[in-house]
Amino acid sequence: MKRIFVLLLIAGSVYLAACDNESSLPQATGKASVRAINAISTSQDINVLIEERTIGTAAYTLSTPSSRYDDLDYTFNVEAFYASDRAFRRVASQFIDFEASKDYTLLVSGSLQNADITVWEGDERSFDEADTVFEARFAHASDSIGTVDYYFADAAVAPTLGDQVATLSFGEISAPIDYEANEYVLTITAAGDPDTVMYRSETTTFASRSALIVTSFDSDATNAAPVVVRAISTLGGIVSMPDAGIPPTTEFVNASMDLGTTDIYDDELLTSQRVTNHAYLDQSAEIDIAADDNTFYYTPAGDTSAVLLEGSLPAFSGTRYRLVAVGTAGELGTTIVVPDRQPAETHAKLLIFNASNNYDFVDIYTVEPDTSVDDSLPVRVAVPTRQAATTVQLASGSYDLYVTELQEKVVLAGPYRIDVDIGDIVDSIIVDTVDPAVLDVLFLSGGPL
Repeated sequence: MKRIFVLLLIAGSVYLAACDNESSLPQATGKASVRAINAISTSQDINVLIEERTIGTAAYTLSTPSSRYDDLDYTFNVEAFYASDRAFRRVASQFIDFEASKDYTLLVSGSLQNADITVWEGDERSFDEADTVFEARFAHASDSIGTVDYYFADAAVAPTLGDQVATLSFGEISAPIDYEANEYVLTITAAGDPDTVMYRSETTTFASRSALIVTSFDSDATNAAPVVVRAISTLGGIVSMPDAGIPPTTEFVNASMDLGTTDIYDDELLTSQRVTNHAYLDQSAEIDIAADDNTFYYTPAGDTSAVLLEGSLPAFSGTRYRLVAVGTAGELGTTIVVPDRQPAETHAKLLIFNASNNYDFVDIYTVEPDTSVDDSLPVRVAVPTRQAATTVQLASGSYDLYVTELQEKVVLAGPYRIDVDIGDIVDSIIVDTVDPAVLDVLFLSGGPL
């Protein structure tokens, strides 16, 4: 009987200890919101995790989706993929002890080699159906412009010292401010100097019942403006706010053998010539164009008696475009491309545009030097004519580039020996030759030596 009693006491002690351990575990009392913003221009996409579970990816100047989690403590991890690796590489981590009803934003900045995380904390915002306002917080993620003043007002209101809504240095965010839903212009000036304008947005319409983080970033090579701004909704939407003072640009590439050598005008009366003697395979210099619907008129070089081709280009402020002439006689056209000009610190980039008229689809191979495609897999399959393939990411090294028939090992163009380092960009266009069975590759940058 004594032995049984002792065993019962031990069992009871274990049960009470287990109950005590359970009661000591943290208990959630509510939830909080979180997202991450990518402010590393050379990063491509970053992968953001809560502990070891992915919550989203974000390209430069963009945000992961907003998520809500229990008010416990978590470690957030940021990863990036390097072309030389087989798995994602962890580049930064941040511990956060969540409070219920709080809103957290992780600003990931610096470089992938030395990434920083700044945590912006605010209160979750809710709106009633009858509310006519939106909430704005102003944030500074542009490392090149120093301390600045933000002005946010009607387009007719000029910046006046004392009217700024925030004075911010890099990594800072303002307190929230409510505004009536309407059209507004954001102006960024040197701190204390409203006459030194660094950025002024186009007039932008803001809807009611939204909470926004209006954030400045350094521009990248795809944009002609020195600063870009995004209004990032805490629910996940993004509004781009181009700089109204920076015109878009375009270059022209003649990838149509049948078009011949042309002059290019930007008015129907053919009085405003923008490019002259634009021959097959030529790449023009970049020119400023209107932030509007543009139409370009191609005429035979030195002859305005006929328009061979009209090319449309609706353009937004600051964006750098490329207009590619394509097609055959009777079916000439143009294709708009926004080339990925921004170097990455994780890989080299191979950009491929298929302008062939003789092959509707082609496959692309990048293989080790002096290696056949017979035992290799394509890096891009079924690249359609008049379209760009998604960017190919390459590790540093030498490659032979081939273009083949769709799902066949029949070589149409190549090999082209390309040598790349991290950050390089090989920009190429697949074009026809006088032999319909043979293609060629036009290298606009980073081609064979």
